[in-house]
Amino acid sequence: MVDDIESLITDEMRACIGFTTQPLEIPEEISASDVRHFVSVIGETNPIYRDAAYARSMGYNGVVVPPIFVVILFRRIQVPVGQRPGLDWGPLQLPPSFKNTRNAGQVYEWLRPVYVGDRLTVTTKLVDLLARRTRDGRPMILIVSEFEIRNQHGELVLRQLNHDAKLELTSFKAS
Repeated sequence: MVDDIESLITDEMRACIGFTTQPLEIPEEISASDVRHFVSVIGETNPIYRDAAYARSMGYNGVVVPPIFVVILFRRIQVPVGQRPGLDWGPLQLPPSFKNTRNAGQVYEWLRPVYVGDRLTVTTKLVDLLARRTRDGRPMILIVSEFEIRNQHGELVLRQLNHDAKLELTSFKAS
């Protein structure tokens, strides 16, 4: 058990705060087929996601991509095996036992719509590292990161603030 919780974050780890990835491109433009399939699967009926004429009549430039679809698109980014955009931070080395990752929340700031045909890029930045204890007293490293998603014109469409909790791996015994 870690007695001094602040000692979890070393100077070497703090030096990684501010690390920003190069822009990573989503491999293809967003297709009308992808959007139609997605809204069909989730049961979305708003015509701005299917009908270009209707979307234009509502003040949009064309068929709008549902916001949650934009959020999950970064998973299409092709990176070398073993790397995870937004979870791996260059030279950042966590204590070896802190491999259990939990989602501790996100905050989304939508700045403009995304449209069918857009090509998106994402950059990720390590914003902060915090040492905390869980409710049951276990040590935790909270990784705060920011994703910025831009369209093909370089316009920022989404800023996402992530909080990931890193906990020590524990073994479970069968009863």
